[in-house]
Amino acid sequence: MRAALLFLLLAGTAAFSNNNKPAAQDGGSTAEDGAALTPAAGSKACDVLAQADAEKALGRAVEKLDNQGGAVDQDICQYGYQGERLIDMGNVSVTVEPVDLASVIEGAKAQGYVLEPVEGVGDAAWYSADVGLYVGKGQRTAHYLLGANGMSDPKTKLIALARDTVGRL
Repeated sequence: MRAALLFLLLAGTAAFSNNNKPAAQDGGSTAEDGAALTPAAGSKACDVLAQADAEKALGRAVEKLDNQGGAVDQDICQYGYQGERLIDMGNVSVTVEPVDLASVIEGAKAQGYVLEPVEGVGDAAWYSADVGLYVGKGQRTAHYLLGANGMSDPKTKLIALARDTVGRL
């Protein structure tokens, strides 16, 4: 149910097309290998989230998960792992939206989500246990999600991940 609501929230805020070209073409460095990164005009989600960042957030080795952007062609980067048992799994993702944070938060609140402000991340940030962490930088918003078996509250790890990566947005 939460996943469906989250998808609807994202679909409602993302009326855009993504050509999935790496930002390195725009002068920035890419996050494929987790090397030193710099922001670039039009950076993509996988420029923001590197594999090393995902491994740090989840506390173990991860693989990049295939992502086609869904029905609305969103700019999503995600990493995850699968253990020996089906329930031994985790995922971290960042979705970059060319929408200002105020509009995203207004839409989330209109759908009944309760969000709390988070200080010291990007230009502004808001968190909800139901829909994750939204971070604004300029006229763009990064949406961070993190989940793993046994992780009851990802808030602290999401905020740390955002602080480490939002400079690449």
